[in-house]
Amino acid sequence: MRVLHCIPSMDGGGAERQLTYLVAELQRLGVDTHVALVSRGPNWSRLIATGAAVHQLPARSPHDPFLLRRLFKTIRSVDPDVVQVWLRQMDILAGFAALLLRKPLVVTERASRAAYPLSVKHLVRLRVGSFASAVVANSEEGERYWRGRINRRGRSCIISNAVPVAEIASTPAVQDIVAGERRLVLFAGRMEPQKNLEVLLPALLMTLDGNDFDMVFCGEGSLKSRIVEWIDRNGLGRRARVLGYTPMLWGLMKRASVLVSPAWFEGTPNVVLEAMACRCPLVVSDIPEHREFLDESSALFARPSSSAEIASAIRTVLTDPDAARIRANAAFARLERFDPPGIARQYLELYRTILREPRVAVRPVSA
Repeated sequence: MRVLHCIPSMDGGGAERQLTYLVAELQRLGVDTHVALVSRGPNWSRLIATGAAVHQLPARSPHDPFLLRRLFKTIRSVDPDVVQVWLRQMDILAGFAALLLRKPLVVTERASRAAYPLSVKHLVRLRVGSFASAVVANSEEGERYWRGRINRRGRSCIISNAVPVAEIASTPAVQDIVAGERRLVLFAGRMEPQKNLEVLLPALLMTLDGNDFDMVFCGEGSLKSRIVEWIDRNGLGRRARVLGYTPMLWGLMKRASVLVSPAWFEGTPNVVLEAMACRCPLVVSDIPEHREFLDESSALFARPSSSAEIASAIRTVLTDPDAARIRANAAFARLERFDPPGIARQYLELYRTILREPRVAVRPVSA
């Protein structure tokens, strides 16, 4: 079997990392795996290490009008049995090319309904996806978004993200990020409105009252400069650092007293799963996407709209580390279903199911 994955880049996001986990395991299962992309990024070396055939497509910008033609050419050349697309640019362009070339299409859904406000691009993505043989979501909320939007012969299903527990276990803790035994509060993720930084930052100021800890912010995005300004405005230069994208995130999680994930919505957040593998105590927003794999025995929840609740939860972790450690161990015990080989076998069975079905022309349903 030959599978072609199409993704815009190997940036430092969760979708890119998940692709590398899946490709590595598919290669081990004997699948002839190819990846088409436009640009490199922090996950490039991890992709190359999988041994998959990589096709880097020249493009002057994400809106290069010739990119669609190059995708057509690549799909014809690779001649895959299945084309799987990741993230909006490839959902639309590579998805359209695969359908016109009559290749079975798998769309990978990484978010949920709240990520898709009404726009032309999102409507076009829905229209292309309605022709897909399958849409694979990593959460119940993501699968619910597609339910009833796919043609009668297509399907929507849930396959969880993979968590490389053994690789994470071999990563040492970062010891020199803060001095001595000082406690560390960690945020990691895309610095965009979805991640709810406008509520988190006041919560951290509330928590500082009577608590001695340092803060580290990891990630890139449009709000990164706002965090830097917030640190300067509140005189926190000695207690807070903004690292941007960092390859030592797992080591930071092992050093941290708590990871805070206050997002308004998610798919299945890689950062939270990786923190679970690091046995890092969690404070998470009380949203369905977190409730799918966590409960009160394994994390503390707070309404994403309430800085006071987030602050109270962080304060609880810092003042009762023994209880926090018990919750962190309970969260770690939940990771069995996120095993990378098992996740890859679920994808492989999906591909086989799709290929057993007759290929017929289908009409898209209304978006």
